[in-house]
Amino acid sequence: MDAKEIKKALIEQRKINLSGNLYHKTQLDFAYNTNHIEGSTITLDETSSIYDTGTILTSKDKVIV
Repeated sequence: MDAKEIKKALIEQRKINLSGNLYHKTQLDFAYNTNHIEGSTITLDETSSIYDTGTILTSKDKVIV
């Protein structure tokens, strides 16, 4: 798959807003890695929670909105 095909697939996946596709995975990875580079201790699961539900899970019993 060349760069043009990947770009086209990412744009199409962004438009349909389907969770779990390549676009979604790329966004999670970029957000997680950017935060990690800046010194954040947020986990990949917490980053995923922010994107998927708009909340941060800090423990089993506590949710921050």
